[in-house]
Amino acid sequence: MAQRMLAGLGTVALITAVAGALAPVALAQNLTEGVSCSDHTCRNDSDDIYRVQIQVHCSNPGSRYEISVWVNSHSTEEIQVGCNGRWEQDPNRLGTPSRYVPSYVTGIDYLSAAVDNSGRRRPDPAPSSY
Repeated sequence: MAQRMLAGLGTVALITAVAGALAPVALAQNLTEGVSCSDHTCRNDSDDIYRVQIQVHCSNPGSRYEISVWVNSHSTEEIQVGCNGRWEQDPNRLGTPSRYVPSYVTGIDYLSAAVDNSGRRRPDPAPSSY
């Protein structure tokens, strides 16, 4: 009986481990103490403003660029990025663009975060009157 129980527990542990390894995980990338980024957001839990350096990858082959985003203290910033498409040439009509090929974001790499209290803080929203 004890052997069956151990075998059963071992099987459950194995299934749990395999399921955990196969499940998609969206973990935040910690850039520095109090600053983390995941998907299209960066969160700053510190008292400083941080400048986050980001590399954006686009669907056009070899197309990528870097930008900086400022994240205010104790806030979450949504990352707004996009990619420019390109015009393809028709080989039968040289010099004339024939069709536009759109491009889309295929990935975002969060490279670094540095304190930047240079006054780029966005003003607080105006109070609403009801």
